[in-house]
Amino acid sequence: MATPSIASLGHTITEKLTRENFLVWKARVLPHIKGAGLMGYLDGSIKEPAAVVHTEKDSAGKKEITSSPTPEHAVWVTQDQQILPFFISSLSREVLLQVSSHTTAASIWNALLQSFSSQSRARVIQLCSAIEHTRKGDMTAVAYFTMMVSISDELAAAGKPLDEDDVVDHILQGLLHEPDYNGFVSAISTRT
Repeated sequence: MATPSIASLGHTITEKLTRENFLVWKARVLPHIKGAGLMGYLDGSIKEPAAVVHTEKDSAGKKEITSSPTPEHAVWVTQDQQILPFFISSLSREVLLQVSSHTTAASIWNALLQSFSSQSRARVIQLCSAIEHTRKGDMTAVAYFTMMVSISDELAAAGKPLDEDDVVDHILQGLLHEPDYNGFVSAISTRT
């Protein structure tokens, strides 16, 4: 198993998380966290060790309980706290205010997931509708194609990727009512 590496988080996420871009932000942040071997601090699979261990000592017939800090907890806290600046630097002021009371990477991550999960589901539904109903209309062919690929990319970032044939089908559907493209649509449709 690879050792977690805080040094790998030296990258800067240039687009700060706002209320509108959670899916794109998440797609940019998670590879850094996973690549550094630190995802366990977010998802809880690297559990916080006990801060203190209590030992019972029997000395001359007298029981004594002593408490001492655990080195594992100190290491865990250090790693966890080094993730926080990476997160905080990638949040807009508005989002930072939402999570400023959280003290661990996991609690910030869970607060963000909870806050944005319903928005993410709604956005996926909106994107699915957009890719099904977008027509070329007055757009240039390049603008139409770019828009459709962009919608497909956003769906992929949301964890709902379309397969390439589906994207092509949606693009062709949007060209069906364009007389200038009937020959093109027919030619492509007969190939698949």
